[in-house]
Amino acid sequence: MDETLREYHEVAQIFPLMQGEEFEELKRSIRENGYDKSCGPIWLDKTGKIIDGRNRHRACIETNIEPIFDIYQNDDLVEFAIRMNLQRRHLNSSQCATVALDILPLLEKEAKERKLLNLKQNITEVEIIPRREEYGKSRDKAAEVTGTNAHYVGDAKKLQDEAPDLLELVKIGKLTIPAAIKKLKERERLESRAEIAEAGSKVAISDRWHIYHGDIQAWQIEKQYDYIITDPPYPKEYLPLWETLAIRADEWLKDGGLLIAMSGQSYLDEIYNMLSKHLEYYWIACYLTPGQPTPLRQVNVNTTWKPLLMFTKKNDRYKGKIFGDVFKSDGNDKDFHKWGQSESGMLDIVSKICLPGQSILDPFCGAGTTGIAAIKHDCFFDGLELDPENVNISKARLNDQTT
Repeated sequence: MDETLREYHEVAQIFPLMQGEEFEELKRSIRENGYDKSCGPIWLDKTGKIIDGRNRHRACIETNIEPIFDIYQNDDLVEFAIRMNLQRRHLNSSQCATVALDILPLLEKEAKERKLLNLKQNITEVEIIPRREEYGKSRDKAAEVTGTNAHYVGDAKKLQDEAPDLLELVKIGKLTIPAAIKKLKERERLESRAEIAEAGSKVAISDRWHIYHGDIQAWQIEKQYDYIITDPPYPKEYLPLWETLAIRADEWLKDGGLLIAMSGQSYLDEIYNMLSKHLEYYWIACYLTPGQPTPLRQVNVNTTWKPLLMFTKKNDRYKGKIFGDVFKSDGNDKDFHKWGQSESGMLDIVSKICLPGQSILDPFCGAGTTGIAAIKHDCFFDGLELDPENVNISKARLNDQTT
């Protein structure tokens, strides 16, 4: 056979060919030293197709050096070819999962051929089962052959179907499988947010709730509320907003009303001082977030609770119902807003403190979770939000509660 016409088996084409300087170096080595027997032969299948050694074969042709061939006789050709290639490459577990994904159809094809051969040899189904159990499912086998895990292979398939661009980044080592899946989930979350926001932009005004687009510093409304229940942003750059909240709460609270603001612990002393300039301290409650630890690495603490800071207007007295001072979230909820609180947690706060028919304002409305809790408890709700997309997401979510 003319060696320039020798075909490549499909398993050999899973790995990319050498290019550029790397291939030129291989040719120089073969030209100067001949075929390196320590590399082993160029392996062929029974029909003469190359299953391993394409680069050495190409280099031999271009340098007119006689290669060494051998024919692989066993029926695990795919496994053999992949293992030979992986021995020469330095791939991480995520990259190996993409290789496993590529060989899945080849392993399935081999399994079918073996089964047909067994049937032709009159082997009963009972005799076939042990071999099938030995090899297991194709995905598990592909993971075993490539030295990765079946979960990664499944995730690689998900990326192949839903985000092939991310899978390509995994193949070249720019992303790991977990990082790519995380990016895919974030992409899906953003797409879902956009769809909900689009629907929310068409929602009519309700007589039970309203979402306003505006800035807490400039927003004006001729209305006061029984409660302001809110979760301001925690990062240090937003600290000045706490004093703004205190100033505006003095305007927006009814006599006997209560500000209930969820806070992080890192700047609690500063927040307390800013609120106390304009409001009067009433109580501090505990909001439990079991199973959702937040690592505060600057102080080496994993925290599973948040303070609920409660303030009244100066020289005022809270006139609401008696309540306990421990509240609890059943789970995290970041689907609609990266700082979003869980519906279960906000409902626990609203239902234990507010009475049905009372009014609630959230001036850092986010994606509307406080509003969801308010509507479920038959309260009236107004939300203020700076981000237009969050405004529409809130409208859509609240509309779902009232239609």
